[in-house]
Amino acid sequence: MTVNKKTILLAAAVIAVALLNFYINKTSTGKSEQSGLLEDVSAKAVLLLRTDSGGSAAIQSQADIKDSPYFKKIDVYNMKSGGTLILLEKYKTYQQHTDYTCGPAAALTVVQYFLGNAPDSEMKMAKIMETHSAGMKDPGTNTRGMSRYFEQKGWKVKNALKDGSPETYEKFLDFVDSNLTQGIPLMVENVDWGGHWRVIIGHDTLGDREGMNDVLILADPYDTTDHAQDGYNIISASRFYYMWFDAHLFREKEKRRQWLTAVPPDYKGKLEK
Repeated sequence: MTVNKKTILLAAAVIAVALLNFYINKTSTGKSEQSGLLEDVSAKAVLLLRTDSGGSAAIQSQADIKDSPYFKKIDVYNMKSGGTLILLEKYKTYQQHTDYTCGPAAALTVVQYFLGNAPDSEMKMAKIMETHSAGMKDPGTNTRGMSRYFEQKGWKVKNALKDGSPETYEKFLDFVDSNLTQGIPLMVENVDWGGHWRVIIGHDTLGDREGMNDVLILADPYDTTDHAQDGYNIISASRFYYMWFDAHLFREKEKRRQWLTAVPPDYKGKLEK
């Protein structure tokens, strides 16, 4: 989930101006009027925060840089799994259509991976997941909401809340490999963008036991910062693990190392693409 910086500044400005007026007028204003003023301020701030820029889908490829001197273009979709790389091949990506539906958008790619096409839209999935926009209680989509969608469809679901999370980096890498070798995408939420869902679809050890140079490949529904908006991220596995927590969105007991997997009820093993 992301929140437009301009929107946040506008909301902050509304609050600041209103509070200044409140301070100036407090000696001549009754308590009920003061309360009404503060309620009006809160309502306006929430309204501003709920405005939406259309997500990354609204700016598709606008930040792309051909032959970027800083980011190498890699055709992840056509890469082959093998050697030191474990990859879910031909994994289709998707860009979210609001600033707060990274969870449903990430889940949609998992549905596409298993079924070919997603029967539900991003926003229909968001409704089932009880996804909330910024300014509301429990903004974004929590692990319970993500799981709810798949459970209602009869899929087999595992998640951090009921199954626990890897407690060491080494166990995390084993956990990733165990899922990928079974052909299972791993939905994860971490501090990226302050709180963001992506899907781990690949892991490469680079052929040695130096865990610090391991690489993860993720499907990212808000892929706007690597000069190629193809929906893929290639990142350090160790940096991800040590930043695997939520900053602003989830309840206190649900902030650390959130993940889930979901497979159709008749899924037997790795898919042949």
